[in-house]
Amino acid sequence: MKTIISDVLGAGANKSFLQRIDAVLADWSSDKINAAQAAEKVEKMVSLFIDSDKSKEIATRCAPIIMKAMTLKK
Repeated sequence: MKTIISDVLGAGANKSFLQRIDAVLADWSSDKINAAQAAEKVEKMVSLFIDSDKSKEIATRCAPIIMKAMTLKK
């Protein structure tokens, strides 16, 4: 997901914002939250602080990853 997020945001996000996204992805990696929760948090952050269209693009492009992760967890 991090690659997709970086591709979509490009230069549109500052370092501290990307660190906040990294923290959400780290929570997913350590099983504190699931893939869907991580994607939702990232989507909301991007929508609120950057752009709602970029947020929707991230959600659309990350959907297959989320579905795969949710299938593997069952």
